Amino acid sequence: MAQRIEQAEGRLMAAAVEAGRQRRGDGSAFVRQVAGGVATFAEDDSPFNKIAGLGFGPLPDTATLDNIERAFADRHAPVQAEVANLADPAVGALLTDRGYRPVSFENVLGLDLRNGHEGVAPAAIEVRVSRVEEFDVWLDVVADGFAHLDGQGVPSHEAFPREVLANAERDFAAAGVVHYVALRDGVVAGGGSLHIAGGIAQLTGAATAPAHRRRGVQTALLSARLADAAAAGCDIAVVTTQPGSRSQQNVQRRGFDLLYTRSVFVKDVPTGGRAASDVRVVEYDGVRERIRPLFELAEDSPVQLASYIEDGRVLVAVRGADVVGHLQLVATDRADAFEIKNMAVREDLRRTGVGGRLVSRAVELVAGASGRRLLVATAAADIGNLGFYQRQGFRMRSIERDAFTARTGYRPGFLIDGVELRDRVWLDYVLDPSARDSETRRSDVR
Repeated sequence: MAQRIEQAEGRLMAAAVEAGRQRRGDGSAFVRQVAGGVATFAEDDSPFNKIAGLGFGPLPDTATLDNIERAFADRHAPVQAEVANLADPAVGALLTDRGYRPVSFENVLGLDLRNGHEGVAPAAIEVRVSRVEEFDVWLDVVADGFAHLDGQGVPSHEAFPREVLANAERDFAAAGVVHYVALRDGVVAGGGSLHIAGGIAQLTGAATAPAHRRRGVQTALLSARLADAAAAGCDIAVVTTQPGSRSQQNVQRRGFDLLYTRSVFVKDVPTGGRAASDVRVVEYDGVRERIRPLFELAEDSPVQLASYIEDGRVLVAVRGADVVGHLQLVATDRADAFEIKNMAVREDLRRTGVGGRLVSRAVELVAGASGRRLLVATAAADIGNLGFYQRQGFRMRSIERDAFTARTGYRPGFLIDGVELRDRVWLDYVLDPSARDSETRRSDVR
């Protein structure tokens, strides 16, 4: 049962993050499968930034965790792993050995719905599905409720800015979460939400405005959602609370039982990973020869570099008075497609999130120009670059054999990590899924 619930949680996080990525049209968000669980990142300070579902499959290997932790560090974010106490205990040992520390707990409670559920509410309270145009009102009451916690039980280690909370709820709605509003004497007094998938009813949050507490609002919200879940054929409803909180007491009075507890582990951003917070990404309008050394970090052929260094637009990452990275964005022969022609970050600041900031800004520019696809090419021998772009959300597109030869201006026998520089790999980031070509890309060889 715990495995089923944790996997449902992971799928919901993944769907919400994907909805947010489509909404924003940027490359910062990611969803990665990891040893039966899922790692997700939506945006800074989002409740979707976590690893969920570990411990119900094989233990994650070192390389997988290295890549996930690097992806979070590239975005200047700590790694949060939520691990059920019914999962493999070896997961907790593995995480603590890697520098994670336990910071909090969450209780997961469940209610058997196989015999149905009849909704009840005090006469003065009406509960219904919130209309789209009521979203801001719904959010106001929920955010207000979350901002005034009941002060009982183990306190949460998290607090979310209102703008981030609004984005999360919009993305939840796009992922299938239904918002409910409770009105007391015609005034919006509380709000809650429900997600149904695979027979599980996930009660994904509820709050009551302080002025309307102790009036049965939460009971009415809970009862209405449970009745809808039972009518939809769910066999179990689940809710997550802080241990010992009034919220936990409320749902236990309605028949919920404690199923298990999650331990919340956090690994902080490495000290070196904080460099991106000191960096500004701006468009460069100066003489490009002045930043030629950065271009040369990504281009081994002087002939090729001379042929395109003045093309397109250039973004630069600036730290203090120093330019520490750049990205050159050029048009292609398709109006809706652009290419990252040249990109590099100063060597001492790599793996600190600067590259991710440059790519995210490039995606924003492409979206602003009504672009639907961003291309990039890199050497097949450069495993570091291939990994970086895939962490930003790019996918393999095609291979161009013998792109790096003496004929095209590259030194014969040049090695990258012991592999000869010969073939070029093309990757793309699709801002609009409808833009994906009908042609087969699985094994394009140019």
